[in-house]
Amino acid sequence: MNISAKQASLAAKIIAGIIVFAGAVLKWLGIFKSCSINELCTVGFTLMGLFGTVDINLMFEKIWGHPHCREVQ
Repeated sequence: MNISAKQASLAAKIIAGIIVFAGAVLKWLGIFKSCSINELCTVGFTLMGLFGTVDINLMFEKIWGHPHCREVQ
């Protein structure tokens, strides 16, 4: 099974959103007592940030075409 960079980036965004949302709900319910919202957001945004370079590369590829198909001036 081959997963493209675009699919991996989308999956990371979805998982990060679930982590932040579920963590906030679990904190509100009192299950995560020693965890702060700041820590939950840090984990979620770090996961998104790890795949941020994929989004930037896809954006540049869409704007300027595939980087291997042209010479850099």
